[in-house]
Amino acid sequence: MGRVRSQWGNRGALSCWTDRAWSKREDSSFGVEVWRKAGFIELARMVYAAPSDRTRWHGLAALCWLILTDATLLMWLTLKPITWSSFLLLLVILVTLPVLFHVSMRTWGAFNLEYWLDRNALRVRWADKCQVIPLHSIRRIIEGVDEFSLRPSLLAWPSPFVRTVEGEQGQRLVRLASVPLDRCLLIETDGGIFAISPADPDDFLEELQALNRLGLSRRLSFQREERTNYYAIATESRAGRWLLAAGLVGCLILFGYLMFRFPQLPETLVFHYNRQGVPDSIRPKSALFLLPSIGLLTYLINSAAGLWMKQRSQPSGAHLFWAGTLLVQALSFLALFSLTSMSA
Repeated sequence: MGRVRSQWGNRGALSCWTDRAWSKREDSSFGVEVWRKAGFIELARMVYAAPSDRTRWHGLAALCWLILTDATLLMWLTLKPITWSSFLLLLVILVTLPVLFHVSMRTWGAFNLEYWLDRNALRVRWADKCQVIPLHSIRRIIEGVDEFSLRPSLLAWPSPFVRTVEGEQGQRLVRLASVPLDRCLLIETDGGIFAISPADPDDFLEELQALNRLGLSRRLSFQREERTNYYAIATESRAGRWLLAAGLVGCLILFGYLMFRFPQLPETLVFHYNRQGVPDSIRPKSALFLLPSIGLLTYLINSAAGLWMKQRSQPSGAHLFWAGTLLVQALSFLALFSLTSMSA
């Protein structure tokens, strides 16, 4: 079990169960920069780094390996003759993209994990996210507890100590650290328990004590600040999820069908006949890739337009854009099927 270092008093003051001499900190303006502005006392934000997380280098190595692998596969795809195996290579590259994004975000978080402390809240920065923990909601702080066994998860790598764990009694432990629990500070709040790992926990607790004595300038609420999550916006409704997934499948069908039929096609194809039935447009078979490209371009443009409509609370307009993508892809497939069938 951990040792209770501090807890909140009845009036919201932080009372520490140690022999630490706080008067010196108080006489030195709590060790932080304070200045007056328009009659109010403003307080500088203190920044505490986390201990180095070794998995960040593992994540960086994994990123380099993934990028090199994708670049090699892409080069091979462009140089080899187009067959059904080309489509399999394309699928492999597409599958690695979400993995690449996941590893890059968690590696970024492993490098920039920081704790920002001001008179109103503790903010934990990790990657592009920021967890706000209001100071007035803190009940007590415990220094170090025994690490418990967790099921290994690839979704929590790198940065294995940044994850959310559900306790046996329904309590939620939010780990925002770079070290095991026995080296963490556990902050028990009204919104759950947060495990953090400032590199200098003693100095962190001193500043927390000082800021609490200074008092709040405004009351904040628990929140998680992050950049706009376009994936969550797009998939918040079932119709949106199905339409976007169907559009992606439509792109794969267009490219997959053409790559499967491509080796059996003649080198040149008739694309158009005049009124007399005489061919007036003969092109190489590689020109057929224009039709799948149209389907892909429509998917990208309409997906972006639909997100723009969703952000402005117009889901019907977004669904029309996404449904329009399916219509364009269906017409492209009919044209592709017609051209390849006549040339067989």
